[in-house]
Amino acid sequence: MHQSTIQSSHERCQMFGLQPHQAPDLHRIEGSRLAELQLRNARLCAQALPLMEMLYEQLSHAQSMVLLTDASGVVLHSLGDAGFLARAQQIALAPGAQWAEATQGTNAVGTTLMTERPTVVNGAEHYLRSLQFLTCSAAPIFDHKGALLGVIDVSSDRRSYHPHTLALARISARMIENQWFNDRFSNHTRLHLHASPQRLGTLNEGVLALGEDGQLMGANRRALDLLNLPATALRRLDLTQIFGLNMGELQALSRSQPDTAMSLLLHGTVARGHPDAAPMLYGRLSPSSHPQWPVTTRPADTAAAAALADAPSIQLTSEDPLIELTTVADTSFSPLLPEPAAPTADTLTLRASEMRMIRQTVHACQGNLALAARQLGIGRSTLYRKLKSPDAHS
Repeated sequence: MHQSTIQSSHERCQMFGLQPHQAPDLHRIEGSRLAELQLRNARLCAQALPLMEMLYEQLSHAQSMVLLTDASGVVLHSLGDAGFLARAQQIALAPGAQWAEATQGTNAVGTTLMTERPTVVNGAEHYLRSLQFLTCSAAPIFDHKGALLGVIDVSSDRRSYHPHTLALARISARMIENQWFNDRFSNHTRLHLHASPQRLGTLNEGVLALGEDGQLMGANRRALDLLNLPATALRRLDLTQIFGLNMGELQALSRSQPDTAMSLLLHGTVARGHPDAAPMLYGRLSPSSHPQWPVTTRPADTAAAAALADAPSIQLTSEDPLIELTTVADTSFSPLLPEPAAPTADTLTLRASEMRMIRQTVHACQGNLALAARQLGIGRSTLYRKLKSPDAHS
């Protein structure tokens, strides 16, 4: 799986027209534009920063940094050893830098944005040779509707690679998601789910937020996995369609067995679409309440915080200096689609015009294919198929 992920990323880099020998794009947005971007992501930053600090404490070395990016790969915040941070400026790991695959080639942040899965990119797996001294581990952060919020990443010298780093990034991302979810739905009834009753209350439980009539208001990633449902199902399903119970019946069942987990059989189309023959989950209800802690100072999941705090420290050292890179030409940062140059009838066919528009849109969206697909009015899979077609290289 890992090798195919890297290979697919390298193929996309070729589609984007990147060359392995070229320097990375060191352009950063700064000043008021960066402040505005951080303000738009203020809630994500407030919930992530304490966990970024906790994550960095577990790295216990002086040659790494922790990054938080938005959903397009722009670095919102970074922290780490002062010496490494200073040298990281040379490779644009500072706030305002953009790490989409289309501009920086295969890298943990950009590839995580493309696959929406945790990713490690180590050494020579980076597409650009000038980045191959790095090892990077990143995990995606999703909101209560399954939309990508951003990425948390740990970057360090490649000689510092440790397999625990990706696990720590994944735990941190899950904790941020839980904080986001609990903060968003503190005044809603929440149904906690797991296939094992002993694992209710752990970081690996699923949680559904329920409205007064049993409508689904939101779900964390684990809940969608347990139910074998896509995020789009939140718009069309309710409690009765999932478990065959209305809100009153679920509450009555919960009151009848306060000390044990409820046994909940999946119902209807949800059950028929589940890989298990007789799918059953265990659940507990959490009544609506106001938040009991400020999201900026304390993790939402005590057990998860303890797991991260008790994780083995990773000793990473590096003595060789980082390679100094040459600054490349400045490029504008804008999600808006630029006006394409008017093609001439004798030089561009309709198909070539379409590919020109697609390439310009992908470039304007900084390699964010989901955003580019929305602007083009096509599906992401359709866009990817068009980028892989022979016309994309003509």
